[in-house]
Amino acid sequence: MIERVTACLENGGKHVLRRISKHHTHRSLHSAFWSHGAGNINLPSWWLAFLQVPSSRDRTWPFDKPATEIPQTPPDPLGFLDFLYPGETLAFLRKLINANTSVVRRRRPSQLLLQRSRTYTSAADAPGGIRPSREATGQSINTEASPAEDTNVDRLNGEAGSEIRRVFKRMLRTKEDPLNTPELWQKYQELQGMSMSLNSKDYSLLFERLSASKTPFNLKCIGSLFGDIPLHKRNYLHYDHTVLAALEQKDLEGAMRLHREATPRVRYQHGSSMILKYAVQHSRWRCAEEIWNHHLEKERAHVWQPNIWKGLNTLQAPELLAGAARAVSEAIRQAKTSSPDDANLTRSLAISLVQRALSIRNTEFDVSKQLQLLSRSCRIARPDLSMFKNAVLQNLSLSRHNHKHNNAALKLYRKIRGKLNLVPDVGLLMAMVKRFSALRDSEGMYEVLEDFRKHYEAPPEEAYSLIMAQLARHGDFDAVDRLFRDFIDRYSKENIQKHARYLFHACFRRAEADRADSVLQSLRETYGYEPDLEAWNSLIATHARVGNHDGAMSLLEKLMAANLTPSNSTYGILMNMFARRSDYDTTSTLYEQAISVGIKPNVPMLNSLVLALVAGDRFDEAYQVVQDAMTMDLDIGTNQPTDITGDFTRTRMWNTLLSHCALNKRLDKVAEIQKRMHEVGVPFDNITYAALMLSLCIKNMPGAALRIKNVIMPSSGARPTALHYSILMGGFMNTNEPNKVLLLADEMLKSNINPTFSSQNQLLRVASRVDEQQDDQENDGEQPFQARRAEEVMRQALETLNPMELAALGPKQRAQSNPANVAFYASYFSYMVYLYGKERSFDRVVGIYDEYIATARKVHGDTGALPPVELLSALMVAHFNAGEHAETERCWHLAVEKSEQLARKFDADTSQPGWVLHKYRFILALPFTRYMQSLQASSRVDDIATTADYLQHAGYRLSVHNWNKYSQILAQEGHSLLAFEICEKHLMDGWPGWEYFGAPLRSKRKIKKQWNPTSLDRSRSFPHYETLVYLAGIYLDFQSMPYGTGKETLQDLERLAPRTMEAVLKMPNFDDDVQNSVLRRN
Repeated sequence: MIERVTACLENGGKHVLRRISKHHTHRSLHSAFWSHGAGNINLPSWWLAFLQVPSSRDRTWPFDKPATEIPQTPPDPLGFLDFLYPGETLAFLRKLINANTSVVRRRRPSQLLLQRSRTYTSAADAPGGIRPSREATGQSINTEASPAEDTNVDRLNGEAGSEIRRVFKRMLRTKEDPLNTPELWQKYQELQGMSMSLNSKDYSLLFERLSASKTPFNLKCIGSLFGDIPLHKRNYLHYDHTVLAALEQKDLEGAMRLHREATPRVRYQHGSSMILKYAVQHSRWRCAEEIWNHHLEKERAHVWQPNIWKGLNTLQAPELLAGAARAVSEAIRQAKTSSPDDANLTRSLAISLVQRALSIRNTEFDVSKQLQLLSRSCRIARPDLSMFKNAVLQNLSLSRHNHKHNNAALKLYRKIRGKLNLVPDVGLLMAMVKRFSALRDSEGMYEVLEDFRKHYEAPPEEAYSLIMAQLARHGDFDAVDRLFRDFIDRYSKENIQKHARYLFHACFRRAEADRADSVLQSLRETYGYEPDLEAWNSLIATHARVGNHDGAMSLLEKLMAANLTPSNSTYGILMNMFARRSDYDTTSTLYEQAISVGIKPNVPMLNSLVLALVAGDRFDEAYQVVQDAMTMDLDIGTNQPTDITGDFTRTRMWNTLLSHCALNKRLDKVAEIQKRMHEVGVPFDNITYAALMLSLCIKNMPGAALRIKNVIMPSSGARPTALHYSILMGGFMNTNEPNKVLLLADEMLKSNINPTFSSQNQLLRVASRVDEQQDDQENDGEQPFQARRAEEVMRQALETLNPMELAALGPKQRAQSNPANVAFYASYFSYMVYLYGKERSFDRVVGIYDEYIATARKVHGDTGALPPVELLSALMVAHFNAGEHAETERCWHLAVEKSEQLARKFDADTSQPGWVLHKYRFILALPFTRYMQSLQASSRVDDIATTADYLQHAGYRLSVHNWNKYSQILAQEGHSLLAFEICEKHLMDGWPGWEYFGAPLRSKRKIKKQWNPTSLDRSRSFPHYETLVYLAGIYLDFQSMPYGTGKETLQDLERLAPRTMEAVLKMPNFDDDVQNSVLRRN
């Protein structure tokens, strides 16, 4: 070992060197020195601390015993690295150092400026070496120097020390990041070597600087710094930093010794929370229990103490939940193996850890582990409301974006009020009210309302508004009405304007315009109430929803008469009403009127324009409006409920285009619009996916539509609704796969999706198909047809019939052209009447119709309302098959009257031509076919022409099936020229020629499929196969007449209907029932 010989040898009076210079010498060192590199050794904290204490056998590490037990022996002056020397060398050095120092002070005072430590040419020169404390090194021991000598030395120390102290403090307070810690620590050692101490503030600041980085060097310095501070000067910050350093080095025992020393001495934080955190993380339960017991003792003595949870609060929820679970397992184990006192202490700690873990919010965690922790906690303590409440609130903090947390919160809440039989406090109930309101969960609202009334008589004022809003959205008018009156009686009438809106909103959801009017009248008489703008909008929307456009416009006039100005929401509601009726003229007029009075258009107004154009078959114009709307400055804010004012996202107008293309089988346009939505950044919603599924089902591809529901929607975060299931059911019905329809219905119920009348109608059709198949197999024709399964499905639907079903505002299949308050139950009866009428079960037809009247009375008491056109058409089939032509005609006139109510343009005069709205132009097409058949059977064929002229004058249009049936009847009844004329004028424009159908062997199947009335577009002109056969029969009849008369008639036919004659002459010969009965009759 080569070392620099310093003035330490002079302390014994043996002056070896006259001046400071480098001399090389050799001496024996402990063998361990050569094996580990001295100062660069990475030793644990307890060993570093050991290095700071004197090497004599009678001294102990101060952390091993309390301060009162530390022996007060004279400190060893060697200190650092003395363990490296052999015994004889150590004794020699100690003898030299203990010699009289007065000679040194006289001769070489400047040498005291050097650090008071041996410097080596080895790694011991590193500035980070940990030095012993003053108490340990004896730097504060009084020497025997004379006063004059001491004064001289102090003067020299002061001059040099002031400069070092100034540099040290500047470095200590610098904001340099990262700080040069080794250099700072070197300056500190220089001050220590000159016996210059730091003040308390500098010590604390140095601890903070060293603790800023958790490097091994800094951790060693913290231990050395702590040892330099006298025991009586150590405060809570010193202990806190040193304990943390020990824990960073995984020295829990050393940290516990420090904690035991600090406990009787300091009051503030001294590492308790960090030790508890470490012990919980590493399952060191004895240490955790000691810390916890100390905490409980101070708590029982009402002594102030620091926050014991400070360390654990830094953990994330998953880590703390895992630690709490381990603590519960330890408590369960100790309950079996330890004393009652120890078991109770562990149980107390475990329960507190569980509470702390459950109090963390907005941090993701595993729901199953939380529920498992709660279950195991009940094994060591009784179920506690605060514990389960924290668990509920913890899940609710994440439930907005995670369905698992939402379901867990609901499950725990229902467990609290059910199985555990605990009394939920107001805070928990309010949290559940807000969550149920966000989820629009009416069932949950009923539960919370029950708890409020059961335990607290009534909800607080804030809860009233949330509960009423949700129940109104659910359409439960009776419950909203009770809450409204209870609120007015319990609190005040000052907020009547706000809460009255919920009454009107409930009426809107139920589509009960008459009730809304009566509520307004009652509020005026009882409370002197006058509606504000939002209440007027709700009233207008309610009348619009039931198709009462006259009533809605009347309310607009009353609104303006009350000195209120209509908003863009008001105009949006009215425009949507007329757009749904395909009344583009009125819709655009309202839009222009709103712009002219300075109202900024909003998204629902543009949505209505698009809907009106699409309903009027003006797709290109609608597409252009949608494109322009993407760059328009539209109002996107509203204070009204969105289900009244409409959707404020631009997605809806794109969905309108998609639905129109899907219904018209324009799959190329569907793909184009979908691509365009991606390009402009329009998000998909449930209706978008429904439109895509519908387009696939119409093309008989329900399997592809099912993939959208099962794969694409979940990946985008969308959840299937009853509408999607209804579309899929209809698709599988079209492909004759009723089993898959039943599987979908079962899946829907298991997914907690309530069936709507759309899905129930699909089930009704499946059941009827099964009934028909069974009747074909078992009935020999003598017994009347009975659709038992279909009637059972209808009975189940009617038993749960409630106008609150209308609260689901999404699009519904099978609603057709009926107002919302009629469509949701009339569709069942229409189909059943059609089914029994087709099978000639006339007694059941009468019975089903009577049930319809009773149901209409039950639902809204409107017994004077006309039945829907679809039901009247089904009745006409039944009466016609029964030969009751008078009843058939009565139903026809009722259908005309009903269609007039629906199809009339706003403010139109029905005596003038063209008053029928474009959307309703085919509304009488189906019943007119039945009526023509009845007129033919009654030998009143001439009345068909009169009726057809009236319908076309009003603006109705006859479908392709109507014209074909009309031409066939004329051919059968001998009106030959008119039959050919009708076919030529109204049907031949879409005739492709017989070549289109291919070879005769396969043409028959293709003709049958092409001419299937259910697969034909009603507006496409195309003669049916039967029509051409009947016209061919006329041709043969004329051809068989005597020469002259027949020939002239054929010439007239060729001149009047050349295309029809060509089709008749080129018709292939088929051996089928139609040609055999018409062309080959005798």
